[in-house]
Amino acid sequence: MGFGAYQWEGEHTMTRYLVYVETDGDGRYMAHVPALPGCFARAAGRDEALRRAPDAIRETSAWLRRHGEPAPAVEAPIEIEIAGESSDGVGPFDPGGTAALLPPDLEPLTPEEMEHVFRLLAHSRADLLALVQDLPDEVLDWQPDPESFSIRRVLRHIGNAEEWYVSRLVAPESLPPEWEHDEDMPLFEFLEMERRTAIERLRRLTDEERAAVFHPTHRTDHPEEAWTARKALRRFLEHEREHIGQVREILAAWHYAHGMRIQTGPKQALLAGLDAARAELLAAAARIPPEERTSRQVCGYWTLKDVLGHVADWEWVGVEGLRQMAAGQPPQVEPIADLDAWNQAHYAARRDQPWDEVWADLHAARAALLETLEGMSQAALARSFPFWGSEGAAYQWVSVYIAHDREHACDLERV
Repeated sequence: MGFGAYQWEGEHTMTRYLVYVETDGDGRYMAHVPALPGCFARAAGRDEALRRAPDAIRETSAWLRRHGEPAPAVEAPIEIEIAGESSDGVGPFDPGGTAALLPPDLEPLTPEEMEHVFRLLAHSRADLLALVQDLPDEVLDWQPDPESFSIRRVLRHIGNAEEWYVSRLVAPESLPPEWEHDEDMPLFEFLEMERRTAIERLRRLTDEERAAVFHPTHRTDHPEEAWTARKALRRFLEHEREHIGQVREILAAWHYAHGMRIQTGPKQALLAGLDAARAELLAAAARIPPEERTSRQVCGYWTLKDVLGHVADWEWVGVEGLRQMAAGQPPQVEPIADLDAWNQAHYAARRDQPWDEVWADLHAARAALLETLEGMSQAALARSFPFWGSEGAAYQWVSVYIAHDREHACDLERV
């Protein structure tokens, strides 16, 4: 099972993924999906990490497709199989912690697989820079609370971690000399240098080094931890994608704390808001036991399945309108004169739909919305069009879906 080794037949064929569970022994878990590089689910419990794994697979598939990489359709049914569990280390949950060596990490890494991961790392870095490169210092240095990382500290940590991953595989004297005084470099020059020199050094690994198991004793409190080139490359991508999510959370917290006073650009604000609101909705949904998802009334006579189907239906309306605005046209979505009647008709259409189909469609609609949004320029987001009997811009159109998630998260919290 190498990087990019997933297989599927057609757009909606059941796809099975091997999942490896890692724990820190203190109640924190990660579910890794090595067949989709950079795919993982993190939770404060084993069952919850496994429950989140299919969503992580869908999100990673959508991310790969947005960047032009082959991946299964997000609508495809998913089956997961637990292939292994590890509690040998403390988990990659804190700086300096250990990370499990998964069985697939023992396979020798080919130069072609390395280049594949380097391409994915370029996509991940582009996502990160789109969020942070225009932020003023007051946002880069802001902390949600005294114990939290600032965005600047997160970015320094990402660069330093990449040094560390490379150092697990090679002798200290062979490391790039640019790393010796990098703490004095300006932030974004530092990030660029770390990534460039790390990749240059990894490309010089020999066939033997790409197949070996290492137990480095330098720069670690865990000399027993085993490393391979495949593990290091896996953690490169997982780690940056973890912290992209953290940056979005910090940005969302900043906007809520400051009433959107500092504009980081509509796209960054929208992405942060969409992420935060969807997290609230899914957290509230998780309070409903699985056996009650299709029977317990949680919003009037609607069940949780009905609520999430309703959210998906409206998000597909948003996707269609946003695609039209991205093409420079006013949103020509169907006229909805009677909202109650529209909602009732869509509720009736989904009444007999299985839970798994509604759940998959919720994520497919969000993936389509994000794909369209991320492809739009700032100018396109700010352009005004007539809609809803007035005028508005694309970023105002999308903000409705942030509010919609929060509205129904509040409904579910009251249950």
